[in-house]
Amino acid sequence: MTIAHVWEALGLEAAPEAVLWDMDGTIVDTGEQWGALSEKVVREAGGLWSKEDTAFVVGTSSSAHAQRLADAVARGGGERPEPEEIFAELLQEMATIVYPRVELLAGAEELLRAFRDAGIAQVLVTATPANLVEIARGSLGQMYVNALVTGSDHVAPKPDPAPYLLGARRVASDIRRCLVFEDSRAGLAAARASGATTVDVTSMPLSALAERLS
Repeated sequence: MTIAHVWEALGLEAAPEAVLWDMDGTIVDTGEQWGALSEKVVREAGGLWSKEDTAFVVGTSSSAHAQRLADAVARGGGERPEPEEIFAELLQEMATIVYPRVELLAGAEELLRAFRDAGIAQVLVTATPANLVEIARGSLGQMYVNALVTGSDHVAPKPDPAPYLLGARRVASDIRRCLVFEDSRAGLAAARASGATTVDVTSMPLSALAERLS
C-alpha cells in the first residue's frame, strides 16, 4: 500500500494541496487533561465542574473556556473570579504538567511524515494558545508542519471557518483543495464550513489510515 491508498480511503481522486491538522484530540491526546485540570482549578476556587462543562470546552475558544471556568466557580458557591485570571491558572497547569510530556496519537506520526515526504504542505490549526503549542512542538521534536494558526491569532475561533481559511492562506492553498483532520464538534463545523474535505478522526482513526501506508 502507498499514500495513494490513503487518498482512496478518504474518497479523494488526487492528493490535496495541503493538509490542515487540529492538535488537541486529533494528533495529541490532551483533551482529557484539559477537562481534568479545568475541574482542578475550579474546585480549588470553590466551584463545581461537571461532565457537561468538559464537553463544552472541547475545541472551544480560550475566551469561551475562561467564561465557563468562572461560571463553574460561581455555580458551586465560590466567588466568581475574573475569567482571564482563572484561565491563566489553567494554562499554567497545562504548561507545567501536560504539554512538556505530550505524545502523538497512534498513526499521526506516520501520516505527518508521509505527507511531508510527498511534498504536501501541512498546517497546524488549533484553538490552543501559541505558548502551549510551542511547548508541545518542543516535546514532540519534529511536527512536520509548514505553518501554524493558534488561539493567539486574531481571528474568529472555531466553529467559525476563519482559522482554517487562514491556515490555507498561510501555505498559499485553495481551501477547497485542502484536507482537514478534526475531532471536536466546533472544529468539525469550522472545517466543513470552510469548504475543505473534512475527516472526523473519531470515526476514521488516524491509525487505520496509517495502516494503508504499509
